[in-house]
Amino acid sequence: MSLVLLDWMEDGYAVITLNRPEKLNAINHQMVQELDEALDLVRKEDHVKFLTVTGNGDKAFCAGGDLNEFHGNLEEDEAYDLLAPMKNVLYKLATLPIPTIALLNGQARGGGCEIATACDFRYALKGTSFGFIQGKLGIAPGWGGGTLLYEKVDKQAAAHWLMTATMYSTDQALRIGWLHKVYSDKEWTMETLLQPFLHNSQEQMTWFKKQYLNSLKLDELSVRMEEETISCSKLWESEAHKEAVQKFMLSRKN
Repeated sequence: MSLVLLDWMEDGYAVITLNRPEKLNAINHQMVQELDEALDLVRKEDHVKFLTVTGNGDKAFCAGGDLNEFHGNLEEDEAYDLLAPMKNVLYKLATLPIPTIALLNGQARGGGCEIATACDFRYALKGTSFGFIQGKLGIAPGWGGGTLLYEKVDKQAAAHWLMTATMYSTDQALRIGWLHKVYSDKEWTMETLLQPFLHNSQEQMTWFKKQYLNSLKLDELSVRMEEETISCSKLWESEAHKEAVQKFMLSRKN
């Protein structure tokens, strides 16, 4: 079964859906590979105006990395080998030559927030919640999402969210500028969400995205995302991380 779905829509856009709802769309090795392949396919298509990324089900956009695979009992080099492929996926998503929109149909935690932050825009369903909770697991973001967060919101707001590792409501995320729009259940239709983008041509959208990418200093961004992955790898083998993951896994069994 495909854990990442790629659909081409008649209106000229593509949809990537994280397809593991029974696990809150948590990322595992197969999903990393399928995401990478899906983004390559989107990049090759010159008729696509923009890409949306969403999650299957009504509970979660993405709960982050699957702790059965992204577990705590790893040495620094093992952690790096585990984290780096998804960091590369996020860089590929962040630098896609067309606009990208995260449609947050449910909660996003940890790596789920990193994926959403790699997108250009974030729309959320009212009542959902989001958190860079890595700090509560004794680590920091490791896929480059922390670096990207500093590009997307005020630097103090980014630092506060990362350091406190708290969950934000849609109102809080909207207030700091991480969310661009919040919609009710009745409004949560592709026609409503995407209408402002559909009237633009593919040529317009690629030009707008090129201007945006030029402002990001991509060589520097790549270096900073790599530094983040290395730093997270060092924290991965800490006792604080191992104990936090073990405590979390035990809480799920009870």
